[in-house]
Amino acid sequence: MGGKKLNKKMSRLNLMMFFLLGPALLLGSFRQADIKVHQLENGLKILLLEDHTIPNVALYTFFRVGSRNERPGLTGVSHFIEHMMFNGTEKFGPGEFDRIMEFKGGRNNAYTSDDMTVYTNWFPAEALESMLELEADRMQGLTFDPQVFESERGVIASERRMGVENNNEALLYEQVRAAAIIAHPYHWDVIGWMSDILSWRREEVIQYYRTYYAPNNAVLVMVGDFNSEKALTLIKKYYGSIRPGPPPPPVTTTEPPQLGPRRVEIRKEAQTPSFIMAFHAPRRLDPDFYGLSVLEKVLFHGESSRLYRRLVREEQLAISVSGGLEETIDPFLFFILVKPRPGADLSRIEKVIEEELDRIKSEGIEAKEMEKALNIIRSSFYRSLQTISGKANLLGWAELILGSYEKLFTIIDEYNAVKREALPALAAKYFDENKKTVGWLIPQGGEK
Repeated sequence: MGGKKLNKKMSRLNLMMFFLLGPALLLGSFRQADIKVHQLENGLKILLLEDHTIPNVALYTFFRVGSRNERPGLTGVSHFIEHMMFNGTEKFGPGEFDRIMEFKGGRNNAYTSDDMTVYTNWFPAEALESMLELEADRMQGLTFDPQVFESERGVIASERRMGVENNNEALLYEQVRAAAIIAHPYHWDVIGWMSDILSWRREEVIQYYRTYYAPNNAVLVMVGDFNSEKALTLIKKYYGSIRPGPPPPPVTTTEPPQLGPRRVEIRKEAQTPSFIMAFHAPRRLDPDFYGLSVLEKVLFHGESSRLYRRLVREEQLAISVSGGLEETIDPFLFFILVKPRPGADLSRIEKVIEEELDRIKSEGIEAKEMEKALNIIRSSFYRSLQTISGKANLLGWAELILGSYEKLFTIIDEYNAVKREALPALAAKYFDENKKTVGWLIPQGGEK
C-alpha cells in the first residue's frame, strides 16, 4: 500500500514538474528557428528539423487531398488510393514497399481524413536514402494493376460493411452527418458510399491520383537524425524530376445555414440504443474554435465533466459520453456521442444534454473547469512534441490545416487568450436549437 501511495505522490509531482518545466524543455528542442524550409521548382514544400536525440528519422508526406475533394460517384476514392499506394509501382512491385521498409528496420503507416492524406515512415537514420527513393517513386509511379485494383476494391467494401453497415454507432453517425450537412462534401464520410465503392472506374481513379498526387500538392516533413544539407541533396535527387500537376480544383461549395432542427431515426436489430446530437461548428481557423474547444473539455473530458457526471454517474442513463470538434479546413460539426445503457430513455438523455448546454449559456463555467480544460489542452499539445513522429505530424498538420507551420508556435497563446466570461455567448451562438441534428437508433421493436 505504501508503494502505491508513493507512486501516486510521484505521479502528481511529475505532473507539477511537467507544467512548470515541460513546455520550456520541449519547446527548447522545438524552435521555429531550427526548422529549415525549402521548395523545389516543381512545387514540393519541404520542412526539415534536425533532432539528434535518437538515431532515427520520421519522414511524413502530406497530400492536400481527402474526402473534401471528392464528388458523388467518386466518394471514398481518397482512402482507396491510400490503400493502392502500398500495392506496387513500375519499379517496386506489390508488397515491396513494406518488405524493403521492414528489411531496413523501419515501419510505416498512413491515414486519410476529410482534408488530407498522410504517409508516415519511421526508420534508422542510415536508411534515409532508400526511404526517400521509395516515397518519391510512389508519388508518381503507381500502376493500378487491374487485378490488384479489384482485390483492393473488395477490401474497402468489406471494411465499409464491417465498420459502418454492421456497426450501429457508425451507421447512426454517418446518417446524422449526412442529415446535418447537405451541400458540402463533408456530407459523406471518408470511407465513401457503398454504391460508389462498387462502381469506381480505374481510369477515373488514375486521373484523380494524377491530379492530387503531385509535388505541388504535397508537403514533405522530415524530423530526426540527419544533416539538413545532405538530406536536401537526396530529396532533390529523387523528387526533383517529378513533374508538377495543374492546380487541383478548389472546393467552392459552402454549406447553407440550417434553419431548424433535424432528426434522424433508425430502427434495426440491436442490443442497445444509440444517440448522437450534432451542431454546426466553425472551421479550425475560426477564432471561435478555441473557446468551443475549451467547452468540449468541460462537457466530455474525464469523470468530473458535466455530461459524464449527469448521464453516467447520476442518472445512469449511459455507459459513456464523448464528442467535440473536428479540426477541419471548412466548417464542420460539434458532436455529442452517447452510448446509452440497454433500455435507456433516449428522450431523457436528450433533455439532460439540453439542460447542461442551457446551464453553460446562462451561467458559464467555473474557474476550476476553465483551468482544467486549459491544462488538458496544454498537456496534450506538449506531449505530442515528445517524439520525432509527433513533431513531424504536427508540423505537416499545421501547414495544411492552419495554413503555415509557423502558427504551431502560437497555438497555446490562442488558448490562453480565451476569456471565461465570453463562453456563455459562444455556447448560445453554436448550441442553437435551429442548428441541431439529433439521431436515435432504436432497437427493433423497442420503445422511444
